[in-house]
Amino acid sequence: MTRVVRHLGMIVSHNRMHTRFATDDLHHPPPKWQTGKTYREMISQKYLNTQRMKKICLFFIGSLLMGCGQPEAESVQLTGQVENPTGNKVEVFYYTDHITNATHQTEAILDENDSFEALIPMSDPHFVHLRIPRRTITMYLEPGATLHIAFDAEDPDVLPAVTGDRSLESSFLLSYNMDVERKYGQMTLMNKALELDPGPFVSYVEMVYDEKQQYMRYDPRYEELDPSFVSLMRSNMRFEKYNHLMEYPFIRAQFHPEGEVPVMPDGYHDFLDEPGLFKDVNPGSSAYVNFLNIYLHHYMEENVPEDGYNDQDYMVSRYNIAGEILTGDAREVALAHAVVSMLRFEAFEKAVEYHEDFMNVVTSERYRAIVQREYENVSRLAPGNPAPGFTLKDIDGEEVSLDDFLGKVVYLDFWASWCGPCMQQVPYARELKERFSDHDDLVFLYISVDTDEAAWRRTVNQHDIQGVHLNVAGFNHEVPASYNLQGVPTFYLIGRDGNIINSRPPRPSHENIDVVLLAALDKQ
Repeated sequence: MTRVVRHLGMIVSHNRMHTRFATDDLHHPPPKWQTGKTYREMISQKYLNTQRMKKICLFFIGSLLMGCGQPEAESVQLTGQVENPTGNKVEVFYYTDHITNATHQTEAILDENDSFEALIPMSDPHFVHLRIPRRTITMYLEPGATLHIAFDAEDPDVLPAVTGDRSLESSFLLSYNMDVERKYGQMTLMNKALELDPGPFVSYVEMVYDEKQQYMRYDPRYEELDPSFVSLMRSNMRFEKYNHLMEYPFIRAQFHPEGEVPVMPDGYHDFLDEPGLFKDVNPGSSAYVNFLNIYLHHYMEENVPEDGYNDQDYMVSRYNIAGEILTGDAREVALAHAVVSMLRFEAFEKAVEYHEDFMNVVTSERYRAIVQREYENVSRLAPGNPAPGFTLKDIDGEEVSLDDFLGKVVYLDFWASWCGPCMQQVPYARELKERFSDHDDLVFLYISVDTDEAAWRRTVNQHDIQGVHLNVAGFNHEVPASYNLQGVPTFYLIGRDGNIINSRPPRPSHENIDVVLLAALDKQ
């Protein structure tokens, strides 16, 4: 049961990661809507709200002052005006796919007028996130579009103004996120899950789903929205509903003050048997990909073999079951996600076997390309290949290179002070180093991805973590990127010759860690 909860926890965390930039400053309260009116009346009134329109007009005037050339067909030309910025740059990023969670990021620098411009490479429409200190804004951009956005970095209650070619979808999305998503964000649904019994929670989730649909249907812009955008929004709405229902038992078990695991009533999961469960599938929907993973987990939990699953065969079982019970696009997405997970977290030799099977059975060139790209990233770090080199300053300010440890075995640990599983390994790592204290040819090398350098230093000192300590500012730094870092903690075992011995060595808490390290030390 412990293993099952852990895997579902990973899935829920994956879902949270995808949605954390999907709304604009969720901690702020949503606008107060009047009651007793239709959605069309409410929305019309919103656009006639005098105070808001005054602020929007100020931004709109700024937008008219900006000019830009025609973008290439495989890109988007985005310009903007920021009021009250705290920094001098705007990060623009989007997920290129929701199987590997790969992103493309463009950084734009604000000029002396707090304006910016960015040419964003893009071959398909995407939800695109603009991030600046204190605010994240989500837009919908299509290749070939030319848009201008103006917003106040300090006031999330002011609706940003979007103008330009193909701006209607972004204009709608900004209103939708402000009026609906902030009202029914992840924390709201989690609190309702902790507060309500299963029956009332189902009713609440259905109410939220209906309100989202009505908001779109009765918006004055609805008939003019691009059909592909409407399809993506509807797919997100439906699979978000399913995800909330599926996550309910886990949330109650993990976060309820009394650790309550509710007795689920008969028929709670009947919606999973609907013939059209996987209609409206859309590879651009993160909610759809998340639901596939939760659905497979639920099916496996309901059909656990007598000997159960272990950490070694869980991904393999998920791959095989997805191939058996799913069809069409859902099957290929689930197979792709399973293979990517194996490539990232399982022994390379096993992952290669299923990568080959995937390439033989899947027909979608889109998913084949995604998996092949991940395979190439991982194969660079397969046992026997050179470990990517680097030179960084250690905790004392001295330069340290990986080459400094040629002739020694390096147990490399990527970690962070904010990472719970990383900190759980600290006592075991301390004991492990003590057991190997006579081996001067074994180096315990820690690379923190903390963006808060003070927190990194404080944690090392407070917990007396012994070893060589380096720090990089986040996952986007070239060093974690060169090691295809997808999460922490992540370990590598590097031999005396500088080549990788094991790209998935055991953690310090694992019962076989001593055997693995001794074998590496004996290898010349």
